[in-house]
Amino acid sequence: MVYKIGEILQKHVKNNLNIYFFMLLAFVIGVSAGAFTVNGLSAVQSDELFNYFQGFLQLMDNQKIDSNELLKIAFIENIKLVVILWVLGVSIIGIPFIFIIVGIRGFITGFSSGFIVKTMGFKGVLFTLLTLVPKEIIIIPCIIALGVSGVNFSLSIIKSRSFKRISKQSLKSNFLAYCIVTVLFTGLITGGIMVEAYITPVFIRMIAPLIKI
Repeated sequence: MVYKIGEILQKHVKNNLNIYFFMLLAFVIGVSAGAFTVNGLSAVQSDELFNYFQGFLQLMDNQKIDSNELLKIAFIENIKLVVILWVLGVSIIGIPFIFIIVGIRGFITGFSSGFIVKTMGFKGVLFTLLTLVPKEIIIIPCIIALGVSGVNFSLSIIKSRSFKRISKQSLKSNFLAYCIVTVLFTGLITGGIMVEAYITPVFIRMIAPLIKI
């Protein structure tokens, strides 16, 4: 089963290398924009964000976190993103918006990690590696893959309208494949969400006393 899934993923990546390149580029541009935005924050904005972050660390250190509730919140937020990408994939005009959404997700990653590292130095690097990277290393590739899948299916719709030789049956097959790929990567995202809900809080509790100022 695992081998079969790996084979499907490998084929998916191989057949869409060009789209993966541009989707990854959109994400990297978003990360870079987020990191540069951190440098553009005023002293007041930086202090407010830093105080908020310190309050978050104190909350995590002093109160028990309901991992099940955290799982629910993270699942809802990520499923919203998956649904948006899926809907854009079945619309002809959705392609540019898919790239924009992936870029925005990159911006969020770049801004959050960039701010933590800038304000806390090595401690921020440690916090990022232990709390952000474990979930992001699972979720981000899946979001990029979902974006690629959406662009690919949207292109197939355009081709079906431009070239009459592409049958409706072929389009239905592509749609089924698109849905299967979406479900598959959603399952992988769920794995990242579980890491965020059950493992990340443990790491935060471990390092919070070390990085609080």
